[in-house]
Amino acid sequence: MIHFFPTYTKDGTRSPFALGLQELGVDYRLFADDVRFRYRSRLKLLFVGWPKLAWFALRAGIRSLVTSRTRPEAVVLGSDIEVLIFAPLRALFSRRTQIVLLGFILTPRTTPLANRLRLAYFRCVMAFVDKLICHSSTERERYRALFANGRTEVFYIPHGTHIHGREEAPAPAAEPYILTAGRSGRDYGTLFAAVDGLPVALHVVCDSDAPLAGLHVPANVTVLRQCYDGDYVEQLKNARFVVVPLGVADISAGQMVLLQAMAFHKAAVITHTLTVADYATDGVEALLVPQGDATAMRAAIVRLLDDPAYTAQMADRAMAAFDERFCMKAFVRNLVAAIRSQK
Repeated sequence: MIHFFPTYTKDGTRSPFALGLQELGVDYRLFADDVRFRYRSRLKLLFVGWPKLAWFALRAGIRSLVTSRTRPEAVVLGSDIEVLIFAPLRALFSRRTQIVLLGFILTPRTTPLANRLRLAYFRCVMAFVDKLICHSSTERERYRALFANGRTEVFYIPHGTHIHGREEAPAPAAEPYILTAGRSGRDYGTLFAAVDGLPVALHVVCDSDAPLAGLHVPANVTVLRQCYDGDYVEQLKNARFVVVPLGVADISAGQMVLLQAMAFHKAAVITHTLTVADYATDGVEALLVPQGDATAMRAAIVRLLDDPAYTAQMADRAMAAFDERFCMKAFVRNLVAAIRSQK
């Protein structure tokens, strides 16, 4: 029995993730709640978001490890807060249960002291984690070195996702546009320099001020601050292609937007980083450009704009890669294999 704790829905029993588990014949339980983190303010995240997550984790942990008739072989958690709440419950009530931390990213801070303190904190957290799952092979090797505590095994499995609305035809856009999205690890300054003056609109889906602070926004750029769920899907479906500019080199960033583009049969331009290399090959599923190189990014965008046949062929390869390697079924299969692997 494996217990999962999705925080994006009140009831995940018919979700693609749950259906993937059922298809594999996995014995599982979901303890779900809608604990989304859409906070533009760091203070609101600190005083509203994290306490909300902690309260969810405490309630779910008691149900999973204390009152559940069948103790799970593993609990799959999504944050350090959940780990710190589940760890004492496991020690008291379910010692044989593995704690699995899924989707971990160690993001850097602005000062060496903050980085040292952050690393020390997560080394304490990892003392309670049996399996750490990240989404790039580069991070796997890095975390194996950082958290070599004799307990924590580190696994790489590719991101996977399910996109609702893939089967629906896109509505005609009022004007042709290309799309970019996200806030973590983005380099919108390079992208804005690349598209400035081009004869195409750029839509930027970003609900945070920080990635855009101090940047000159060209006349052909529209920033969409409150674009979620179905609205975001519509933006994806109607875009000519997707561009993902990244300002980080060795931590996971941009893969989810890239996979969403693949799922919707879109070609993409994305910054070439060590973590992106696990998901796309230059000229096959996407065009990869050097970090911070506005000239190269502009040339890649112009190539996709000027050669519709080439763009369509890339979109075909991207969608095929998604369906084979990055869909929800593939993600569930990889995740369960990692959870059940033996040393």
